[in-house]
Amino acid sequence: MDCKAIALKDFGYQFLGPMCSHYFQSLCELIKQHNGESSGPIKLVFLAREGYFFKQAYDALVQRNLAPSADSVYLRVSRTFLFRICIGDPKTWDISLDHKYTGKLEALLTHRFGFSANQAHRIFEPEALEKEIELPAQIDEVKTLFAERLSVLNELTAASRSDYITYLRESGMYDQNTLLMLDVGYSGTIQKLLTMLLAKDTTGLYFMTTQAGDYTFANATASMSCVFKDQVKMGEGYMMLDRSLFMESLLTSPNGQFLDIYTRHPALQQTQADKFEFVYGRESYVQTHFFELHALHEGIQDAVLHHFENGISFSIEEIEFLYEQYTSHRHMMPSSAYALFDVDDAISGNGNVNPMQLFRL
Repeated sequence: MDCKAIALKDFGYQFLGPMCSHYFQSLCELIKQHNGESSGPIKLVFLAREGYFFKQAYDALVQRNLAPSADSVYLRVSRTFLFRICIGDPKTWDISLDHKYTGKLEALLTHRFGFSANQAHRIFEPEALEKEIELPAQIDEVKTLFAERLSVLNELTAASRSDYITYLRESGMYDQNTLLMLDVGYSGTIQKLLTMLLAKDTTGLYFMTTQAGDYTFANATASMSCVFKDQVKMGEGYMMLDRSLFMESLLTSPNGQFLDIYTRHPALQQTQADKFEFVYGRESYVQTHFFELHALHEGIQDAVLHHFENGISFSIEEIEFLYEQYTSHRHMMPSSAYALFDVDDAISGNGNVNPMQLFRL
C-alpha cells in the first residue's frame, strides 16, 4: 500500500470510523429488539450510494460474529429515478416538487427527474420548457402543468416502472418480511416513495432526520427514526447536517447516480445476476478514482470492526464535536483526500459541488 492509500485509510478510520460504529451499534440493537419481539423475519435494505459501503461493513461484522445476521440487500435506487417512475402518480408530487429549485422547466425535468432532452420535448412545447420555475414557491403551478400532460408522463415511464417493480420483487421487497431501510437521511424521501410504490409498511434508520415519525400513504406507513439527531433542518446550525456533503462524498459507491433499469434479452441472461442492466449518471472524481475511496472505506471498516471487537463506544456529543472539527479546519484533512470531496447536486439544478470550496476551507 503506497503512502497516499495509507493516508486515506487513516483518514477514514479517524474521521468516519466513530460515526459509523455508533450507527451500526444502534442497528444491531434494533435487529435484536425486532428478533426478540418475534414479529417475523427482518430484511435490511441498504439504500442509494451510501448503502454500498454500509452493506460491506455490515457483512464484515456478521462474518466475525459481531452483529446479528439478517437477510440484506444493496438496493439500486435514487431520488431522481423514483421521482421519474412515480411522476404518473400525482400523490408523489408533494415529495418530488418540495425540494428547492430555481431554473427552467426543461432543466427541472432533465436534472431532477432524469428525463432526456428528447423526452422533455415530448412532454411540453418549447415555450413551456423555457419557463422559469422556483420551487417550492410555484409547486401548484408545476402540478397543474404535470396534470395536463399526465398521459404522456405515464407513457414515457411505464417501461422503467415495470422493470423496476420486477427488480424489487426479485430483490425480496415484496416478501413477507419487515423492511428496515438504512441510509444517512435526512427527510426519508427514498423510503417514502418506496413505501408508496410497494404499498407496504417500511421502517427506516437514519443518521439524522428532519422529522422522525410515521408517514401514512394510502394503505402503507413509512416509520422513520434516527441515531444522532431529530428535528434538524439545513442551515440551522447543526454541523452534521449543514456540512453533510463531506460524509456524502465519501460514503458513496463506484457508480454515478442510478438513473434507469432495463431487463436484458433472455439470450443475454447467462445468470440471474445478468437479468437487469443498470444505467448510471455522470461520474465524479470518486467514481473515476474509486481505488482511492476504497482505501478510505477500508479504514472506516477497520475502525468499525476494532470498536466492536473491543467494546469501544462514543457518545453522540463526542461524534458531533469530532465532525465539526474535521469539517471546519482544512488542516484536519490530509491533502490526499481533497479531490474526493466532489458531490453530484443535480437534484437542485446544480452540477457537481465541492464542499471544501463551498465552505471555504
